Amino acid sequence: MHREIVLSATYALSTGSSRHNSALDPDNHLLWRANRRKLDAEVLRDSLLFVSGKLDVTMGGEPMRLTDEKNLRRTVYGFVSRAKLDGTLSLFDFPDPNFTSEGRVTTDTPLQRLFFLNSEFVINQARALVSRLETMRTTGAETRIRQAYRLLFQREPAPDEVQTGLEFLEPGQEKWPLYAQALMSSTEFILVN
Repeated sequence: MHREIVLSATYALSTGSSRHNSALDPDNHLLWRANRRKLDAEVLRDSLLFVSGKLDVTMGGEPMRLTDEKNLRRTVYGFVSRAKLDGTLSLFDFPDPNFTSEGRVTTDTPLQRLFFLNSEFVINQARALVSRLETMRTTGAETRIRQAYRLLFQREPAPDEVQTGLEFLEPGQEKWPLYAQALMSSTEFILVN
């Protein structure tokens, strides 16, 4: 059954839009395109660690609290307390571990965006991403911007995106962590196309 679903034409659709199809079926009931969806809390944390080059893929072992700075392992190995749920998990719609749940409720709140601005975890991953770009022996701001887009979005940046990045980074190197944090906070990074 899984093979049939994964190999189907519908499963392989992109989120791209079409005027003709959008006019006929704006709510996508006939599945003419893939619907965009947010990353789950676990996948989002793992993605931040992965692009920064810090993700530890060691399997098994003792669970660690997700707030522990030393915990760079996949979120699935994190400690989940039934008495007091981790604040980050609850912020990003993690279900209550005390109850069974047939599906997750997906929300988009200002607090989630503020997390990307103020979280020490995100700031540290942005710094690590900048260090990773520096170790890739990329020379010049434009080349680093292109490499950052490849790492974060798996695509080349548009010319206006490169220009915006260059204008932001023009004053000096100290702006790179802020730029990396802004890219990590973007909707394109948080959503699955």
